[in-house]
Amino acid sequence: MPQDINAIKRKLAELARKRDKRDVGFWPDDPHNWYPESVIDPRSKKPFTRSGAWDFIAEELEKKETLIKPVPLIAPRGKVGYKFLVSTEYGTIYIKVRLAKAKIIGRSFHYSEKE
Repeated sequence: MPQDINAIKRKLAELARKRDKRDVGFWPDDPHNWYPESVIDPRSKKPFTRSGAWDFIAEELEKKETLIKPVPLIAPRGKVGYKFLVSTEYGTIYIKVRLAKAKIIGRSFHYSEKE
């Protein structure tokens, strides 16, 4: 796995754009808080679709100014997630994903509770 944060951003964006390389953790050892349908897409001004959320993630990760922060995950133990916030006119979106071999796993997609 790449260690350079910009390389990680590029890899995450690349995987987010590929339907067969993205997933949402629905397993007990890989919990999620993934609710794109409850978040307004600032591009369309309608709720996100699941596919639209992944496109949005890729677009945001491709922006130079998007800062991602590595965070240790409690579950699965020993894994690292990458979180970032996106401010929109509807609120701040909290996004967290992780790399899993050749896939991107969605962990969180919802409005931030800390505004």
